[in-house]
Amino acid sequence: MARKAEKEAQAARRRVESWRSYFSGNIKNYHFMMNFVLGKQWDDEESRLLRSYKKIPLSFNKLSPLLNSLLGEQQQNTPQLDVVPLSDADEETASIRESVVKDNMLSSDAKSVYQNAAKQSFGGGYGAFYLDTEYEHDDSFNQKITYNSLKDPTRAYWDPSAKKDSKIDGMYGGFTDRISRKRFRALYGKKIENEIKVVNSDEEVDSEGSGSTFNWADDDSISLIYDFERKFKSKTIYKLSNGRVVNQDELDSMIVESKDIIIADRVSVAEEELSDEQLQEIMDEVEATEVEILTLYDDGEPVRIEDKRKVEESSIKHRVFAGDYLLEETDFPSNDIPVIFVDQNSYYDKNGAQVTRAFMQDAIDTQKFLNYLGTQTNYLLKISRYDQFIGSAENIRTQDSADIWRDPLSIQGMLTYDKASDGSRPEQLRPPELPQSLIQQYQRAIEDIHTCTGLYPSRMGEQGNEISGKAIDARTRQGSYATYVAFNSLNKAITAGGKVLNQMIPNVYDSERVITMMTADSGRKSVPINVGMDVYGAQIQNDLTRGTYEVELVAGPSYEGQKQEALNSLNMVIQSNPSLFNMFADLYAENLPLANSLEIKNRLKTIVPPEVVEAGKTGQMPQQKQNPNPQDLAAMEAIQIKKEELELKKQKLLLDKQEAESRNQIAMIDLEIQKIESMAKLEGERLRYLSETDRTASDNAIAHADNITKIITSKA
Repeated sequence: MARKAEKEAQAARRRVESWRSYFSGNIKNYHFMMNFVLGKQWDDEESRLLRSYKKIPLSFNKLSPLLNSLLGEQQQNTPQLDVVPLSDADEETASIRESVVKDNMLSSDAKSVYQNAAKQSFGGGYGAFYLDTEYEHDDSFNQKITYNSLKDPTRAYWDPSAKKDSKIDGMYGGFTDRISRKRFRALYGKKIENEIKVVNSDEEVDSEGSGSTFNWADDDSISLIYDFERKFKSKTIYKLSNGRVVNQDELDSMIVESKDIIIADRVSVAEEELSDEQLQEIMDEVEATEVEILTLYDDGEPVRIEDKRKVEESSIKHRVFAGDYLLEETDFPSNDIPVIFVDQNSYYDKNGAQVTRAFMQDAIDTQKFLNYLGTQTNYLLKISRYDQFIGSAENIRTQDSADIWRDPLSIQGMLTYDKASDGSRPEQLRPPELPQSLIQQYQRAIEDIHTCTGLYPSRMGEQGNEISGKAIDARTRQGSYATYVAFNSLNKAITAGGKVLNQMIPNVYDSERVITMMTADSGRKSVPINVGMDVYGAQIQNDLTRGTYEVELVAGPSYEGQKQEALNSLNMVIQSNPSLFNMFADLYAENLPLANSLEIKNRLKTIVPPEVVEAGKTGQMPQQKQNPNPQDLAAMEAIQIKKEELELKKQKLLLDKQEAESRNQIAMIDLEIQKIESMAKLEGERLRYLSETDRTASDNAIAHADNITKIITSKA
């Protein structure tokens, strides 16, 4: 429910304005760089000056194709990320958790967000994106995690004191968005919309460092602030003897369950049925036991508390402001700011201020020089004469000759002229040649652009001097050095987004449901999560709310890049010996760049003999099958019988364990029944006492009334 919150709204606006003031130079440079790289390469003053000289300002944009090449390379090299289980995670749940993370991070929506962030950071010096939640569809209560782009990263803001490159560790962060008043009325009501007026000029701020003002509201639109603020609270964590770390709530629940188990064990070992007094005595004794000496049970396993300490737990409060109104307020399901700063190659000056640099920053002057050369060349061509011949006036004294020769654009099969008295005739003129220095400088400017960016023609697909495959690979690797910093900075931001996503999973996927995700071995499939295994909810299958995990960036090529390298290596083996294909057809199938080819992959896997697959796992030669002798057969039969006996014993022990657990449950139920019966007896005695008390009082009242009657009667 929207409410007026003037102080909180002003605090959010001050955070936005503080960041804009701190980052004003970078904001201005971002807009300049994006405009320049994507096409606007002449400012108004330069254009007016050139036009005053009758020159047309031309642009020969070489930076935009280079940017597109970088974006294409980034699209093919999304980083490979691993989800590492740290504690309290079984293998199956950890595998599902990793699939959920990768399915979200490598989805088509997420890749589009990465592409937009890369475009912003490569072209403008920095970019931004954010994570959020939304319902799976209109008729669902289940939520999912989404990646979202910011069209203009200069609308985002962060805590300047944040230490990490991604700024997710700051005390606050967020972004602003502008919507029309009509849409605002539809979302939040006409009453609030009428309350939000145009902000006074003294509350406005220069958003781009260019002298313009940033209006929080005007007659047509309203700016919304999507603010994320970090809050801290203390909590105690406990380390158990089995290595598991639990918080206070988990420990309290464990204590209650452990006390029930201890009481049930004491009742089950009693030789005779316990009275109500004895049962109550046991319960009081267990209840009074100190936690430090109490035997705790974690999933039926006895454990003890080995250590404890206080920690500061952070949470994120998400608010939406407009004017002085708080429109929405929720607890965001992560521990870090979900708005990710995408750095490119920034540095900090002597005052500690961050200075961002775009990938194309060093090529700006070279691109301008190239435009000047092209403009000057065009001007020289423009002012060159169109005359193609020179002759005397007598050569065109007749009207027919004049019509032909005075129009240089006229096309004739044969040029005729009038004979002059001195015998002269028209002579052809050579077309004007451009100064050789302009051509040389143009070539130099092109080379300078490649030098400034590190993106040489051979890297862009042009044929170079390399002939052998090794030489081509070496040039490709050398070219990748120039883009390493740019891609590595983007990968850091993607990893930061993965960390926030990992924190959101336990809070978003916290109910029993079925999720659909892409797996490496089975393709896209549906997996149930948080499924209760018993009526008490003590055991849960695929519990995504438990466990501690960490997202790590894997060094080296991306997942798709590794598959391509593996496929190239396998092709080299096949070329040298085609008959070996049947020995690793399954590996070949795994690395094929086929997104919807699960059936093809499965068919290729059937070609490889099972013993070869097993040998690939163990690294040992498959044993040759031999006909066993009778003694070996007898020994094998004896071993098999022994295994069956052990299996029977194992099943008997399992049944005994289940029977003991059933007895414990029955004992607990009996205890509960006895407790209820005791309470029923006590309640019956209390009611009988009240009934006797009421009857005695009634008899006394009747006797008193009789005495009064007798007294009155005797007097009468």
